[in-house]
Amino acid sequence: MKKILVCPVCKSTDITLDTGGITGKYMCKNCGYIGSVVLELTEGEYRELVEGKKLEREAEKKER
Repeated sequence: MKKILVCPVCKSTDITLDTGGITGKYMCKNCGYIGSVVLELTEGEYRELVEGKKLEREAEKKER
């Protein structure tokens, strides 16, 4: 089962190894996050994460 690397800050999948992997850290090309912690999710788990964020945003809009 293939795992997808996901940024813990912005939930982007545009993740690369920082400095060619020498430091053991990852870098998010979307938000600039650099760190050793990233989410490793299956495609189904990632889909659920994205859908959950959409529902949160919709709920926030209704509260306003």
